[in-house]
Amino acid sequence: MAKPLGQLNRDLRRKAQSATRHAAVEILNDLAKSGPNWSGRFRDSWVADAPGEALGKKATYPYKITDIAKLKDTVSATQKSIKLKLYNTTSYAFIAQDLKEGVFRPTTDRKGKVVEKGTRPLNDKGEGIRGKLNVGDGNSLSTAKLDWFIDYLDGGGLAKSLESGVRIGFKRGEP
Repeated sequence: MAKPLGQLNRDLRRKAQSATRHAAVEILNDLAKSGPNWSGRFRDSWVADAPGEALGKKATYPYKITDIAKLKDTVSATQKSIKLKLYNTTSYAFIAQDLKEGVFRPTTDRKGKVVEKGTRPLNDKGEGIRGKLNVGDGNSLSTAKLDWFIDYLDGGGLAKSLESGVRIGFKRGEP
């Protein structure tokens, strides 16, 4: 027996919300893998909130669907232009994303793999860009390439994560 039109619409809304949440999981995990990882704090501080609806769980990498704020499958909820807000909760997120200059005081218990070593050019305040190194001699280390965040957004990583999450979400269909 065919489903009533109203139930079909609700099923589609549920799948759309599921796709949104699963895309968020894929994005958070890719950001955690791509970004700098010195102590693990930055990697473990990504969150996905549903503005005006629910807060995402403060979780650690690898992120799971249960860490993402739940989305309602009502008509008004699915029509919202912003469904989820993904961000890093550390006070130094813009510095770790190479969007702002900062001061680096890394701990000795580095967890991530070093991708570059050299000297970091500093401004007159002793600040520099996290991943900007003059390669060669020097003690400055970087665990993520310079501009990793912008490269993820503009270089196809975000699109790939979205596509993967949408596929998963439409198959599973939970909001």
